[in-house]
Amino acid sequence: MICPGFHEPCLTEQFVRSLPAFVRSQVINAIPADPMGVFYQLSNMFDEPHADLAPIVAIGFSAGVVGLAGALSLWQQRGGKVARFFAVDGWGVPVMGLPVCRLSHDAFTHWSSLPLGAGNINFYAEPAVGHLDIWGKSTQVNGWQVKGWQPGGTAGSKAMTAADFLAGQLQKEWDEAELR
Repeated sequence: MICPGFHEPCLTEQFVRSLPAFVRSQVINAIPADPMGVFYQLSNMFDEPHADLAPIVAIGFSAGVVGLAGALSLWQQRGGKVARFFAVDGWGVPVMGLPVCRLSHDAFTHWSSLPLGAGNINFYAEPAVGHLDIWGKSTQVNGWQVKGWQPGGTAGSKAMTAADFLAGQLQKEWDEAELR
């Protein structure tokens, strides 16, 4: 499930092309910052949430993080499951209560967003890139994979591209789904 922000559709098309081949992406066409609109589209795509449905893996960018954060919280409240929520440049968006993984276009966005919900593994670009670049040019964005609240460039961090980071995390979700 992908919920883009307010930008040219070609950026989302580029992002989708950067995803691993095993990912079957569905792009939400609701207003990105409207959690209820996103929730209704989720419900139409996957049926009403209930415990028997497979857990959702969702990726939101910018305003799409706003819509997905609210929609996924409501999805969980109504009995649905969320495997992972990738919040790409969702600066200032609270994501507590969701299994989140943050990707940020710079170190400031990374560390200033963590108090609003952080995953066990996160990513930020270094050197910093433009906000739209982490979405539309993820294969060219270098940065750090970091654990929890850890700053980059320290023990346990790993340099890679945003696309490689996301592919690795999606592969883990895929592998875990196969075990369920």
